[in-house]
Amino acid sequence: MKYQEIISQFQQDLRTGVALLYRCYGPQLYSYGIDQWRLDEDASYDVLYKTLETVGRVITRYEFTSESHFRNWLFKIHKNNILQILRSQKSKELPTVSMQDWIAEAKEDEDDFSLEEFADVIESISTSGPHNNASAQSQLMFAMQKALLLLSDTERELLLLRMNNYSYNEIAEMIGIPNNQLKVKFNRAKARVKKKTLEILKDCLS
Repeated sequence: MKYQEIISQFQQDLRTGVALLYRCYGPQLYSYGIDQWRLDEDASYDVLYKTLETVGRVITRYEFTSESHFRNWLFKIHKNNILQILRSQKSKELPTVSMQDWIAEAKEDEDDFSLEEFADVIESISTSGPHNNASAQSQLMFAMQKALLLLSDTERELLLLRMNNYSYNEIAEMIGIPNNQLKVKFNRAKARVKKKTLEILKDCLS
């Protein structure tokens, strides 16, 4: 089935276009989520349906020069949707983060990472009483998530994949960066998130 037929079908009718796209690429997209990203069956189906929905909304805005061009575009959308699901799964775990542990890790990871200028905000978040602890934790999570948005797509992918226990070898294959560069990039990205998180908290509490 040529990609032009899929596009033509979408131009005529959305539902039959989605059905044709699913028949041609559905099994590949589903397997990609399981084999490459370790999604379970339910999550892989969820992200597949999301990709079909996304493609249905935007496909007529694009022009493609070849089958490989269309396939790369399709799998890029699917990969972005997979990353959103992984990010959502990981965000549910974030509230268990301790500010004290997080600060200790920041000191260990970066010898030249000075926390002195953020002393007030660290004290404010760390010493909140039991009634204010949920609010402080919420502020920390909000700042961390906002800091993540300031990273490049590659840095976010790298952090997310490491947080989900992928090895550097596996990540190198997924995002196309040599393995020997990944650890340095990971540490730099993690340090950037920590610093940006403190800067955001400082602005919010000032």
